[in-house]
Amino acid sequence: MTSLHSLTIAQKQIINSALDKPIKLVTLTNDNGLTVSLSNLGASIWSVTVPSQHNNQADKELVLNYHNVADWSSNPYYFGVTVGRVANRISHACFALNRKKIKLSANEGDNQLHGGPEGISKAIWSFESFEKPNTVGVIYRYHSPDGDQGYPGNMDIEITYSLNNSNELTLSYQAIADQTTPINLTNHTYWNIAGTTSRDILDLTLELPAEHILALNEQQIPTGALLPVTNTAFDFRHRKSIGKDIETLAHGYDHYFIIDRKTRDLIKVAELFDPKSGLTMEVLSTEKGLQLYSGNFLTNSHFGGDGKPLNKFKGLCIETHGYPDAVNHANFPSIIVEKGDIYRQTTLFKFSQF
Repeated sequence: MTSLHSLTIAQKQIINSALDKPIKLVTLTNDNGLTVSLSNLGASIWSVTVPSQHNNQADKELVLNYHNVADWSSNPYYFGVTVGRVANRISHACFALNRKKIKLSANEGDNQLHGGPEGISKAIWSFESFEKPNTVGVIYRYHSPDGDQGYPGNMDIEITYSLNNSNELTLSYQAIADQTTPINLTNHTYWNIAGTTSRDILDLTLELPAEHILALNEQQIPTGALLPVTNTAFDFRHRKSIGKDIETLAHGYDHYFIIDRKTRDLIKVAELFDPKSGLTMEVLSTEKGLQLYSGNFLTNSHFGGDGKPLNKFKGLCIETHGYPDAVNHANFPSIIVEKGDIYRQTTLFKFSQF
């Protein structure tokens, strides 16, 4: 049995002149050498490493990050952050709620993306670390005031990261508001389990139990229609490489996959595999679907943690959350949470064969 002190927590502070407050990092480490570094800026995943298979090499980094710490203040790619109040896109940055038009802050043309220009991903969150038998973690909290980015109601958001000796990183979300309001949170980490200093994601294989995706218009906004994945580039029901069909798409994957589920139980929604190293990352979630984004708009304008330009297809996002633009589609499962009700979501990343 694993003892309490076998998992460790370390903290450090990084001064960033672009922020009013310093970035504070907490690093969680388990018995197997899996480490997860978290930041209070956007309640974010800063780094995830596993031990190298070669004793003379550094640990292998699995997530994209920035070489220049100052880039975290603007974070143009949303690396690692908790996004919301509503993840993904909202058409024309507005919706109707209780017969009232709600106008939001736009930040992608006329639309709102990932909660707006100053959403919770840009905020400094309070936090506390904890230790339990076989588990260490951090609880992040943020108060989003009434009118924040246009959303109604004061909202208190909490996300708990926990790491155990089964190589499971669990993200548990909850939120409550004093007005009826939409909420749809997710994490926006870019994964490359081949190692971010090696190659791109195209040779990694992926499996998704999704029979449909959401149809999109030219602005990446759902039309309301569901498209079957059969005989398309979107069919990942059986494991295949991400690069196999990607050239048939205009820019790559940036689509919402509907998970075939009957309950809100935690089930496996994705499995990412590196054929070269054998490393596997399983993703389990309580959510109705996920956004698969293949890093199409990484443009070499910023440098990664390895000091090299961040280029197209260097990492991918598996963003577990409710349907995008659900506030504007009556046929989509609702993301509206009533006053005083508690929103909950859980996503788990499990690593093996490293």
